[in-house]
Amino acid sequence: MPLTPARLVGSVALLLALAASPAAAQGDEKKADLKPSISISVEAEIPGAYRSRAITRVLDRDAEQGGEFFLAPEIAIRAVARLPKGVEVVTRIRNARLEADLHDSDTWGTDANRTVPGRSDAAASLDLAYLRINSLFWKELSLKAGLQDFSLSLRGPGDAFFAAPRRSEPALMSPVTESAAGGSLYGGAAPDGTTPATSGLFRDESAAAGLRVTWNAFSRSLLFVDAFWFTVLEGGVRHADERFYGVNADLLLPVVQDRPSLVNVLFAGIENDRTGSQIWTAGIGLDIVPAAPEGLDVWAEFYWQFGRYAEPSSHLVRQSAFAGRAGVKIPLDFLPGKPTVEPSFWIITGDDGNPARHLNRDFVSYENINEALIVEDALYGLDIDSNTISGRIRATARARILSNDDLRFDFLYAYFLLYREPDRAGGAKTDPGRRLGHEIDLRVTFDVTEQLSFSVFAGALLDSQWLAASGAYDTHSRNAFLGGLQVSVGF
Repeated sequence: MPLTPARLVGSVALLLALAASPAAAQGDEKKADLKPSISISVEAEIPGAYRSRAITRVLDRDAEQGGEFFLAPEIAIRAVARLPKGVEVVTRIRNARLEADLHDSDTWGTDANRTVPGRSDAAASLDLAYLRINSLFWKELSLKAGLQDFSLSLRGPGDAFFAAPRRSEPALMSPVTESAAGGSLYGGAAPDGTTPATSGLFRDESAAAGLRVTWNAFSRSLLFVDAFWFTVLEGGVRHADERFYGVNADLLLPVVQDRPSLVNVLFAGIENDRTGSQIWTAGIGLDIVPAAPEGLDVWAEFYWQFGRYAEPSSHLVRQSAFAGRAGVKIPLDFLPGKPTVEPSFWIITGDDGNPARHLNRDFVSYENINEALIVEDALYGLDIDSNTISGRIRATARARILSNDDLRFDFLYAYFLLYREPDRAGGAKTDPGRRLGHEIDLRVTFDVTEQLSFSVFAGALLDSQWLAASGAYDTHSRNAFLGGLQVSVGF
């Protein structure tokens, strides 16, 4: 959604009109403690990174592509108008770090990291534009309408295993390990998935434009029920929109008063009527925080999918997939730096790419998991979000330079396998094997102040049969490397 002058003027006019409307401003002055106000903040993340040719050749499907240094800054301006009666109007303007045109393969792959502010192809966009009413008719009911920051995160921000549309490509795109199934790209040209120098991997960020109604049952903050309906992708032609809708319930169990446990239940649909896609997802999640020892966290979530992946004119492609993960976070407060260790196991089903089977086993989601820099990260790495089995150990620790806990260390070891070996994604079926490899990542973050931080990160994917498969991406290597520096500023 490029920010034209007309759209900018319209957005500001809407913000001011809502702020000045009698309906928003009126109320019981005796009970109104909040005066109307507008706050503006600026946020910036400026990373510079290097990724080896084993990564770029997969992203671009190009045997001639070498390693590259690149910048992918994100600069955003956020305005929040707070009105009486718990009403807010929020807008956010930013450049897009990942931006590709569905119908223009020249913008796919590594070229999706192209929107550096100041370049001729950089475009500002309305990233958020929504109205929130915290007490809609009843104090237990709230409404959020517009382009919004929707995510379903069991364990906090940045951990959406199933849905965070604003930080994920549209759900019905083919993953990097898979050859495209018929109908997955809304009638556009699908990537071949096998031959170098074809169309590359589609990389973009979708949206969540629509309505979300939340019921805080009994006003006790123990049960929250969300009903939502979003248009995630405007397909560009009639009946080519992608929609995401459903019901989500979060039940808080106050085993520990300040650290409640959580039970999550979800039922959602993803559809596109141009291709006949209608995918249903049922899920459950548990995040258990025992009373002792402090910091112990046991969690698990599981999702099952069924329905139609696509319905081309020749045949129906059925959907049958599942995904799950489980782990435990163990505090080691008796050691220097008070580290935590978090072992976990993940499984996300995938397909072998055989079109004659008329069945898709790739798990379809708007995931926002970027834990592994090379295999999973959407900005830096391959963003493989289906067809994987992994065991991993994550460790964190803190130290002091200027103030308490201002230096943070994050370490990850993960071993990745393909859930199912694709027929075509790596050449001959027996050529690539199932081993994606061992990934080792390290990130060191220094929080200078609340407004400024620096982080250095590096990752290595080692002994990957899939990368080295002949006739696939011609990386000529079993190893891939990535590293960089990021500066984050907010004021």
